[in-house]
Amino acid sequence: MSDFSPSFIVAVAEQLSFVSAFLGGISAAMLITVVVFTSEKKSISWIVSSAALAACSLLIAVVASWRIIIVLHPESPIEAGDRVVNILYPIMLLGYGVGFLSLLVSIGLSGWLRSKKAGMLTSSIALVSVLFFVLASPFGL
Repeated sequence: MSDFSPSFIVAVAEQLSFVSAFLGGISAAMLITVVVFTSEKKSISWIVSSAALAACSLLIAVVASWRIIIVLHPESPIEAGDRVVNILYPIMLLGYGVGFLSLLVSIGLSGWLRSKKAGMLTSSIALVSVLFFVLASPFGL
């Protein structure tokens, strides 16, 4: 992480903290809704699993980003070692990436609860979103 300035890392952490907290809340709400939904369809367990993974991964991203913001603040009483930032920054990005993709999987599978046609539509939309996310990420195009 020594290639990035502390102000850049803090800006990324602030943005991912907000987005991850928002999407984590959506994932948790989706998880609770699906758990309450009583159906014998196989897609329920996949939706529950992916929504739980999304919520937990996004919360990990939130906590990692908060720690980065705290450690890199100019008036922080905590020593800002490169080692801590080098550990937290990839965890934050990984938590966000896994959480976002898991949320898209949950959304893609959700249509299968209604019908085959709705399932194919939501899965197609989620697949396009996954492709866009991968291509638009810093590691994509």
